Amino acid sequence: NHSNQTHWCIIASKFLPRTTNSHFDHFPHSSEIILPCWSYFIKQNVTNNCGFYLAGERFVLPKWTKEVVEKMGCKVKMQTKGVPKDNIIESIPVDDVQYIPNLYLLRPRFDYFHYLDHPEHATILRKRFVSDDTIANAKGNDKPLQIGIIQRPNARRIDNLIEIEKGLQRDIPNGNITITNFTFSTVEEQATWFATKDMIIAAHGAALTNSIFVTPGTIVLVMYPPGYFLQTLEPLIEQSGGIAIQWYEKGINPYVKSYLIEKENHTAYEALGQYGGFSPPVKEVVSRVKLALGLKLATVSAMYGVHGGYH
Repeated sequence: NHSNQTHWCIIASKFLPRTTNSHFDHFPHSSEIILPCWSYFIKQNVTNNCGFYLAGERFVLPKWTKEVVEKMGCKVKMQTKGVPKDNIIESIPVDDVQYIPNLYLLRPRFDYFHYLDHPEHATILRKRFVSDDTIANAKGNDKPLQIGIIQRPNARRIDNLIEIEKGLQRDIPNGNITITNFTFSTVEEQATWFATKDMIIAAHGAALTNSIFVTPGTIVLVMYPPGYFLQTLEPLIEQSGGIAIQWYEKGINPYVKSYLIEKENHTAYEALGQYGGFSPPVKEVVSRVKLALGLKLATVSAMYGVHGGYH
C-alpha cells in the first residue's frame, strides 16, 4: 500500500517531446504533462500526498500551471542543474514513490493527446475550483442557454465576431450570449467561466486549456483559420466530458493542406495562422451550433462538416 507515501511525478526536460520541452512555460504545453499525472494520483488514491519533481535548466512553472498544481494539493520541487540519469531523482526519500510517465505515449497520434484517463478526473479537479452551487445558479433548471464566446486580441482573431453573435441571437433567441477577451486574473475565474457555460465558441488557443473545467455534455466549437489546424485541444475537451466540434473551411479535412503550408511556406503559415484574423461564414457557424444543440435536423454530410476529420 503506497497511499501513505508521497508519489512524485518525475518530469526531466531531456525526456520530454521536443515541442513540450521547449514551451513548458506555456501552460497548454505543461498541461499535457501535469494532467496525466493527476489521473495517476487519483487512481493511486494519493491526491493528498502527491508531488511534481521538475528536473531541467529550462523549466519555468507558468502561473496557470502553478495555480492548478496548488489546487491539486501537490508539492513541487525543481532541480535546475544536473539532470538525473534515467530520470531517477536520488534526493527524493527512498520510501517515496517515483512515477515516471511515458511521455511519448502521451502523444500516440498528433491529433489525439492523452490528458486524462477518465472524465471523472476532470470533475474532481473542477470541484476544487468551482462549487456545484455556482454552476447550478448559472445554468440548467430552465435557465437560458449559456453560450460563451472567446475573442483573441490578435493572432487567430475572429474578425466577424459581431456578425456571428447577431446570427446566433437571431436563430437561438433563448440563448444568453457572453463575449470575453479572457483577461481573467486567476485560474478560478477562468474555471468558473468555462464551468458555467452550455456551449463555448473560440478560435484554437491557450484559453481552451480551461476545457478541463467544463461540465459533462458542454459543447465546445473550435474554429481554425486557413492553413492552421492543430488538433491538440479537442482531446482535452472530450476527455474532460465535453463535446468537441469544429469549423475549418467548409468542413474539409485539412491535414495535408495544413502540413504543406507549415513545411513548404512557413511565412504563409505564420501569416494565416499565427498572426492573422479570419472570418468564418456566419451561416456555417450558426448551422454547426444549431446541429450540436439539436435545433437543426442532422444529416450524415452535415455532421461530418461539424466534426471534420477528428472523429
